Formats: sequence, structure tokens, C-alpha cells
Amino acid sequence: MKKMKKGWVSGFLLLVVCALGAAALLVFRVDPFFHYHAPDTDRYFYPLDNQRSQNDGILRHFAYDGLITGTSMTENCSASEAERLFGGRFVKVCYEGSTFYETAAAIAKAAALNPELKTVIRGLDMDMLQEKADRRRTDLGDFPDYLYDSNWFNDLEYLLNRDVLFTRVLPMLQESRRPGFTPGITSFDDYSNWMGDGYGFGSHAVFPEGLTDLGPQTPVALTQEEADTIRENIRQNVVLLAREHPQITFYCFFPPYSAAWWLAWRNGDGIAKKVEAERIAIEEMLTCGNIWLFSFNSCPEITTNLNFYKDMNHYGEWINNLILRRMAAGKNRLTRENYAACLEAEYEFYQNYDYSRLIQQEDYADDTQAAEAAMRLEP
Repeated sequence: MKKMKKGWVSGFLLLVVCALGAAALLVFRVDPFFHYHAPDTDRYFYPLDNQRSQNDGILRHFAYDGLITGTSMTENCSASEAERLFGGRFVKVCYEGSTFYETAAAIAKAAALNPELKTVIRGLDMDMLQEKADRRRTDLGDFPDYLYDSNWFNDLEYLLNRDVLFTRVLPMLQESRRPGFTPGITSFDDYSNWMGDGYGFGSHAVFPEGLTDLGPQTPVALTQEEADTIRENIRQNVVLLAREHPQITFYCFFPPYSAAWWLAWRNGDGIAKKVEAERIAIEEMLTCGNIWLFSFNSCPEITTNLNFYKDMNHYGEWINNLILRRMAAGKNRLTRENYAACLEAEYEFYQNYDYSRLIQQEDYADDTQAAEAAMRLEP
């Protein structure tokens, strides 16, 4: 009887081991997060829809010599447009809400893994300038560290992941057997692009509760500690990275937050504080020859047209691609000769702008009008 029981237990354990092994083999074979190999686009279709889980595999195993990266301010950029303008083959690897440290880590990994990398297009969010140089976001859910390291032991978290198996691998296998199935992968134009999520644009989207203008307030200056934090952040996560990789040209840009964002600062600590933070960052980056720095803050034709925005910060894809076109043409570039004048003009405009004009704007009937308006802003 004991022998029968032992045999049953051994058989059950063997069955469990075989089942787990089969599951792990399926995950390894399909590899929806590209942890082990490039996608098998001759056999399966790979949806790109999980930045934290898929970006590292993209950097490791895809063929590219151009990289678009940053926060949600770069998510709507078109990789095909970048290829047309800058040449080469681009991938887009964005990290929603990422700090400069996190984006720099991704770029450093791309440069280490891919000696062909020659062009990086990177957004530099003004809201992130005063972050600590080593800050990593811990408020966006669990981070899949097991996909980013080289530790084979913790790969079991991926190979035996129930969610990966049942919501990724098995549906991909089933889809591949469907009559008329076409294998492939989500394009890097569509990856991370949030334009299809049903957002509204215009003054009512940006000011759902109406506009409040308190007028110029007593300005608050940067403290020495804040200024030092900005310098350290830029030096470590932007300048040092560029100096370590002189073969790469970095097209870095300050995204054009809307005039509503500047109004919020005028109502609060004052616009001078943000312009001073920007000045410190600019002066650090202009010491590095392979950083081509652009600012779209002084573009009222963009920032005062709220039909381009879904909130105070985020603009539609029309502006992302306008930014690419202007950078390729060398427009809005900051140099040692012009940056001081650019910052002065920026301060004067947002300090003295009549913000009531924003709420008086007529919202476009549909997005095609915004696209057409952006096209009229071509360099």
C-alpha cells in the first residue's frame, strides 16, 4: 500500500514538473517580452502594449540605430517619421512618468548592447528637472526587475508566470492558428501612442472647471539646494551619458507644455523659478558637443492653441511629429549664442500673456482640424 502511495505521489510530482516544464518552454519559445530572443514575426503576432515588460527586450534584441525615448511627452512620436527625417532604423522605447535616471539607464543599456546606435531623440520634461539624480519611480506598481537583469534563477518569475502564459502566450498561439492569420508586430508608430484612447482636446479639456488667473504673484526663487539638485540630475543623467558615448548624437528637447501650465506656475511660485531651472539645465547641456538641444517653450503658435492639448501638458501626435520635423531642420535649437535671449523672451511672454484668451478659444469640431493646423506650422 505504501509503495502504491509513493508511486502515486511520484507520478503526480512528475506530472506537475512536466506541466511546468511545458509551460516554461512555451513562454521561452514565444517570448512575448523578448527576454531571450527577437520576436518570431514569421509565426506569431506580437502586440506591443507593455512598456515596463517589453522595453528591455526591445533594446536587447531588436535591430536599430536610432532610439526615441522619454515620458508620455514622446509616446506619440512616429518612428517612421524619424526614419524619414534622420535616416536609419528607429525603435520607440518610452517610459510613462519616468525620471531622468530611468530614461538614462535605458539609453545606457541600448548603447552598451548596440554599437550601431547613432541617434537618440529624447524628451526632457520640465517637471522632472528638480528630481533627485538617482530617483526611481516606486509609485507606478511593481517593476519586473527579473526581465532587466542577467540572473537566470529569477527568470522563473517570467517562465512560470500565470499571466504571461494565459493572457499572452496561449492567445498568441491560438491566434496563429486562425484561418487568414497574418503574423507580425505592432509598429513603433503605434506602440505607446495614446491618441486612440478617446481623449478630448481643447480649452474645455484643459480647463474643465474654468480658468483661474490670479495675476503675477510674488516670485519664489530657486534655493541653492534646488539649483544643485538640477545640476546633479542633468550632469549625471544627460551630460555624462553623452560624454561616455561621443559616437551618438543626442537630440534632446524641452516639450512644449501648454500656456495653461505656465499660468499654473504664474499663479503659484512664479514663472521666473521655472525659467531659472531651465537655464541651469541648458547651461549644463551646452557644454557637450554631441547634445543638440531644442526648446519648444517659446512657441506660442503651439502652446497657446489648446486644441493641440488634452490637459496642461500633453499634446496630440500632430505636435510630436512637428517637433521631429523642426529638430531635423535645426529649428528651435538652443546655442550658447542664443539661449539667454530665448529664455528672456520666454519669461516675458508667459509673465505678461493675457491668459483669458485661452478660455475664449473655440474648440475644433474634430482632430483633423488640429492636424491641419499643426501642418500649417511646418518649418
